[in-house]
Amino acid sequence: MSHSKIKYCPFCGAQISQNTMVKYCSLCGRRLLLNDNNSQESRYDEQMVLQDQLSQKQMVLSNDDHMEINIENYNRIKKEKFLQSKYYSIILKEATDKQGLVHKLEKVLLRGSFAIRLAVDNIPSIIIYKAKNQDILDFTKIFMEEQASVSVIAGDFNDRPTVEELFNVFEKLSVQTQKNIKNMPINLWLGDSIHGTFPHTYRDNKEGIMVITDKNIYFVPNHISTLTYRWFVRSYNLLSKIVMQDHYLELFYKNMKVTRIAFTDKQQLTDAYQSILHAVQIYKY
Repeated sequence: MSHSKIKYCPFCGAQISQNTMVKYCSLCGRRLLLNDNNSQESRYDEQMVLQDQLSQKQMVLSNDDHMEINIENYNRIKKEKFLQSKYYSIILKEATDKQGLVHKLEKVLLRGSFAIRLAVDNIPSIIIYKAKNQDILDFTKIFMEEQASVSVIAGDFNDRPTVEELFNVFEKLSVQTQKNIKNMPINLWLGDSIHGTFPHTYRDNKEGIMVITDKNIYFVPNHISTLTYRWFVRSYNLLSKIVMQDHYLELFYKNMKVTRIAFTDKQQLTDAYQSILHAVQIYKY
């Protein structure tokens, strides 16, 4: 008699023990009744719907709680999905080493050096437009090697969306958050599905917002000057894990670097963590 097809909790994403027919999630405490009849699969589908509904549910956490999201499974399955469309486009959101990225792209793109440099200098930009699916893995590998953050879009897409179309709860955001988002180029959000926006503190106690999507984590400051960054982006495929501890969210990079983001409100921290968890774990099913 088989136990369960559910390896991860459909409510919070935690791994489920496979040693009993009546299962409880050790993280969120949700009860999962399982059996071997045909209703098990339909019940699983219902729980998947509930996961979407509960992605922002509140969790009670103490100050010494340590929770971790592993990104490796997300990266593996995203690679598998790359060949499901005939062509893809790539939106370049950020590049740590622009010169190095230009040199590598010059070797693989069928366009002049000036056009490549122009696209890289004008981030965010549509740097690859409807490339064949067999080429997409080679292109994305270059962006990963150069620690560049991108969004990959399958097939056709609207390259001139409005902010309201991309942020479906835009009118419910605070005035400051709406202002921050509208101050950014629209291409910055192109190709992403928005999961949530949260206030945070980053770099020398600068305040801003964190925007969590299905492909990237964005950081936008409240106040922009010539001495500060306008935004920065971290794609999930550059990360190995994300840890929530105390009042911090820590991003661990594959190149061994670590970024720490502070939250003054613990519930906003846990909500942000849940949004990232939902964005990453949904690809496990």
